[in-house]
Amino acid sequence: MFEVIPLCGEQHSSFKSFEDYRCITLKSSMGYKLMHDGTIQIGNDGLLYCGEYVSVALGSRFGNTGDKFIITLDTGESFKAIKGDEKADKDTANHCHHLSDGSLVEFIIDTNLARQSYPDCIRDGSFNSCDKFKGNIIKIAKIHQT
Repeated sequence: MFEVIPLCGEQHSSFKSFEDYRCITLKSSMGYKLMHDGTIQIGNDGLLYCGEYVSVALGSRFGNTGDKFIITLDTGESFKAIKGDEKADKDTANHCHHLSDGSLVEFIIDTNLARQSYPDCIRDGSFNSCDKFKGNIIKIAKIHQT
């Protein structure tokens, strides 16, 4: 079962920022726990995964850390994501997109490995430079586990 979560305002960003997983340092946070209890693991490409779900940070509007989503792009492509961290409300507009760069999605990565697999993305500061993540986000659907 899916719940489509309305995107905020007219900002349906193609900019998809990233953060190194080592920047998640608050030991009491769910994001830290997921990164260190084996739930989320570093892939050979430098992205972090929970099975087939890539780990991303999203604003609080989109649910809790650990929730899973299908993110659809205007290219018709979509990808599965797990909320591995939460963007701070003070850094987002409407608990949604980041104030400084407009990103809805922030990939959580191992920068050293990702630099080898996604050099253009690391150079550009956005995973929009990668064909499988290129395009504007048009839909975020939360997956409800049954």
